[in-house]
Amino acid sequence: MKPLLSIILLPLLLVGCSQTVDERADEYVDLSFTLCGAKVKTYSQGDDGKIRVICENDSYFLVKDKETLAYMNELNGAYCYGKGFSVFNERSNYYTFTCKDEKSFNIPK
Repeated sequence: MKPLLSIILLPLLLVGCSQTVDERADEYVDLSFTLCGAKVKTYSQGDDGKIRVICENDSYFLVKDKETLAYMNELNGAYCYGKGFSVFNERSNYYTFTCKDEKSFNIPK
């Protein structure tokens, strides 16, 4: 009886605690929309793990991973006052970005 109960409850537990791929993608596209300050034209994650976003207003950014995308949100609030980026690039030792108001920054990692 115990093994049968485990077989029934385990999938229910896993389904209840995890998000679908589509839900996670929606979250990242929503975050990308905030960082663009416009609609997202293209959002993709390559085999190399890098996330590429092109915004409808032709701004773009390329980041290494989802953690950097989340950190970008903090940088957007602190340096761009939540208006978004024109350009954002992640380098090996620092982030280079230009806010919508044309202010440029190089922030060490």
